[in-house]
Amino acid sequence: MSQVKVTLQNKTGDELLPKTSGEQVFLAGGTSVSAKIAALETAFASGIKVQGTVGSGGTVETLPADSYEVGDMYVVKAAGTYAGQECEAGDLILCIKAYAEEGASDTDWTVIQNNINRAVTGPASAADGNLMSFDGASGTIAKDSGIKTTDVSGAVSKAHQHANAANVLDKLSVQDGKLKFDGQNVDSDTVGAVLLGAEDPVPENLAENGIVFRQTA
Repeated sequence: MSQVKVTLQNKTGDELLPKTSGEQVFLAGGTSVSAKIAALETAFASGIKVQGTVGSGGTVETLPADSYEVGDMYVVKAAGTYAGQECEAGDLILCIKAYAEEGASDTDWTVIQNNINRAVTGPASAADGNLMSFDGASGTIAKDSGIKTTDVSGAVSKAHQHANAANVLDKLSVQDGKLKFDGQNVDSDTVGAVLLGAEDPVPENLAENGIVFRQTA
C-alpha cells in the first residue's frame, strides 16, 4: 500500500496539531525551546569568544556582572554554581544575551555540559519500579533487570528471619557462658544425630529426641 498523507482533525473539521512546536515547550527558567535555540544561533553567528576559565584558580572567580557580550564563553575551572546552574569542571558557559543596563540576569547565559565520560545508555522502555542492570561487559549499556525494587526490599527485610525463629532461634540464649534453650541448660555432651553401622549400639549421649542414621548391609 502506498503512503497516504493526512491531517488530524476533530469532528467539526478543526485541524489537530500532530506535532509539538518549540514555542509550546518551556525550559525551567521560563524561556521556550524555540527562543533558546534562536539565542544560541545568534551567539554562534556572532562568533564564540573564549574569555578564559571561571572558578577557583581560573581567569576569573565568577562570571562578569556587566559588560559581557553575546558569544563570550568561559570554561569552568572549578565545580560550582554559575549563572544559577550547578556546573562541573570542563563545562562551557556561553553568553546568549548581551548585558543590559537594567542589570545582569542568569538567563543571559547558557551552560553546555562538556565533561560526560562513559555515558550509560538505556533501553527504549523499562518496567516501572524495576532495577537496572548492565547489559554486557562494557559498563555503558543498561537494561531492565526484571527484578522489582519491592521484591528486593522484602528480601532484605527478611534476610535475618528464619522459618523456625519463634520455635527455635528465639529460644536460644547464653547465660554465664552456657547455652540455654527455652531457659534450660543445653547439655553439651549430648548429640542430636549419629551415623551408625548395621550392628553398632546407640550411644548413651544421644539426645532423647535424637536421630539415628543406621547403615544397611
